[in-house]
Amino acid sequence: MIEWERIERWDYIVDSVATEYKRKFELDYEDIKQVLYQWFIEHPNKLDTWEAIGDKDAKNLIYRSLRNQALDYCQHWKAKSGGYETSDLFFYEADMVEALLPSVIRGEMNISQKLNLAGSGRQSAPSEGGNMMAMMIEIDAGYWKLPKDDRKLLFLRYAEALDFGDIAKEMELGSEDTTRMRHKRIIRKLINKIGGFKPYRDEDFDEVQSPSVNEDSAGSDQSISG
Repeated sequence: MIEWERIERWDYIVDSVATEYKRKFELDYEDIKQVLYQWFIEHPNKLDTWEAIGDKDAKNLIYRSLRNQALDYCQHWKAKSGGYETSDLFFYEADMVEALLPSVIRGEMNISQKLNLAGSGRQSAPSEGGNMMAMMIEIDAGYWKLPKDDRKLLFLRYAEALDFGDIAKEMELGSEDTTRMRHKRIIRKLINKIGGFKPYRDEDFDEVQSPSVNEDSAGSDQSISG
């Protein structure tokens, strides 16, 4: 059992994540906090390993896992309140969003046929039913929630089919690589506005492992300051 003093030192991250997901899902702040505290109880070996790495890396890794814990809890709540199973929740992937963005931004949304862009291995939520039109409407709604400059970059990329080098010049972003990375962040931001990514399965280590951040930090561009 992890003592409260060990959890308390990370309470500022718990507060940050609980506040973020309270706003996103309009759930009770204290309920989310209790779910996040549960993560520490269920992952003592992981916490031991991460704290051994050092506070800076431990902070980012804990923040990543707590956001996943909060997302998983909120999506379970969303499914339960909506009267369907969590397994029916639909998650967008970057390649799927990018495939639909040209038609969405150009306003070519008069598509009625059904298409399973996710492949046969994934299910759609009841509201989508694999319907391309429903997906396009959701992506369009998320697109208009983005900041103006983000929408401009996506417009240049998908409506005008410019490459990243030309977009960098048009928007004075410095370089092609910088523009490419910003595009990636915007796509992630858009996905988060239409439901977010699927939570990963976060299990505790079998025993305290040698300090390493490679495996658990892979694919994460989330961090917290403080």
